[in-house]
Amino acid sequence: MVTYLYLDGNPQSGRNLLSRQASRKLKVPVKVNRKTPPPALQPFTDYFKGFEKVAAVRKVFGDETEAVLARLKIGFISNRRMYMGIRDDDGNVAIGTYHLRHSPTRVLYLDIVHELFHIKQWMEDKEWFTKEHEKFMGDFSLYYASPIEVPAYKHAVREAERLGMSPEEITEYLKMLPVPPKIWNKFIGEMAIKGTSGSKALPEDKLPVKINRNPKLVLLPFTDYFQGFEEAPPVKAIFGKGAREALGELKVEFLESPFGSIFPSEEDGHMVVNSSFIKEADVESIYLDVILSLNFIRRLSDSKPARQDSEETGFDESPKVVESYVAMVKEAKRLGTPDAKIMERLQLPRFMMSEKEFKKFVKAIGLKPGA
Repeated sequence: MVTYLYLDGNPQSGRNLLSRQASRKLKVPVKVNRKTPPPALQPFTDYFKGFEKVAAVRKVFGDETEAVLARLKIGFISNRRMYMGIRDDDGNVAIGTYHLRHSPTRVLYLDIVHELFHIKQWMEDKEWFTKEHEKFMGDFSLYYASPIEVPAYKHAVREAERLGMSPEEITEYLKMLPVPPKIWNKFIGEMAIKGTSGSKALPEDKLPVKINRNPKLVLLPFTDYFQGFEEAPPVKAIFGKGAREALGELKVEFLESPFGSIFPSEEDGHMVVNSSFIKEADVESIYLDVILSLNFIRRLSDSKPARQDSEETGFDESPKVVESYVAMVKEAKRLGTPDAKIMERLQLPRFMMSEKEFKKFVKAIGLKPGA
């Protein structure tokens, strides 16, 4: 079905809106098609071949190894900061497209060993796994102490040692997002990393697997799902007279993501849409996420292709990121959106940053920490 989300307070549209605030009189009528396509899952073995012969994998699944990998699927996520994870709803693997295309083969190999350990955890107790996963999704400081992550990393570390990686290489592999030194040191202690400094690991071309680095994405027209945005003032400010043409060329990718929102792909400038978010979210959240993404996509297209600000600097200091969030906050304030509701749109930066970085970022985009 198509749900009509009139932001101008059309009384006939109120029953379709999930937000209590959606009936406020706003000035940008848009329509959103909430009938999204099913997730495009692809066979694990189309991208990762030979893992059924890896001893570290067979140790997890035993005689069921071939059967488990044969039925396992992959859901790709177009986000530079997405590595790998488990889809809580169906127990399949989620993989970031940038990670697949660009990360070293050894890193991908160890990540798969790690995630397949999670698959076994999910198979044995789905409710427990999901509960523990949700804990650190809400507070990343819990990640390195998680009862699902610690054993999975230990398993990957043992395999890294078998490959001949040095303690320094293994420690570098384990680093992800900012974490307090006390928590990090305890985690590294639990890993009980062995090996010899300066040792040479097995060359990547000698690993007993083959990895297909070309994910197939299903991209659909933006205007099939989002109509009327070319008339919104901030969209006109972004694209000028070319707004209708720009949105007509824009593509969207639907997926199930741990981040319940809409965000841009930094790889090719399409828009990534969380299917559950579109089906369930209120109109203001959808509208503001689209405005944020369009700002980022335009800034991405204006920058040099080889330059990636968010990697050259921290995520919280990237000009494209900061300017895009500033534009979203400006539009939200124009609409009268409460600060607390705007803060809900900062889920990704909150996850990516330390508490100190996040507070600095919130101030930089015109909000007050703790709103």
